[in-house]
Amino acid sequence: MTATSKNHFRSFLVNDASTSIASGGTTSDEIDLSGTTLCGIYMPAAFTGTGLTFLASTTTGGTFVSVRDGAGSAIGKTVAASQYIRLDPIDFIGVRFLKIVSNGTEAGTRTLTLAARPI
Repeated sequence: MTATSKNHFRSFLVNDASTSIASGGTTSDEIDLSGTTLCGIYMPAAFTGTGLTFLASTTTGGTFVSVRDGAGSAIGKTVAASQYIRLDPIDFIGVRFLKIVSNGTEAGTRTLTLAARPI
């Protein structure tokens, strides 16, 4: 008797996007996560700040509020240049519009690449 098996692989939507923090600024452009959740950030080779926090809104151009965990603490990450920063996707489920905030004023325009995956 011969056993056979079939492996079925689901094709996943990969939604890697980018956003910029302007020179002299601390806050990124708005990002539309549209059906995805943020899983990580690829940091650029030059980055002034050492920490990131996040702001969310329900509408484009709307009022952005701090993204917080279940205990009420702001979601934040320690970062450095040229790293991949893994994030907990659960922290961003339900967030449609997002801004990323550096804890330091950026010395030049910085482009961050975001790894976002379907919810």
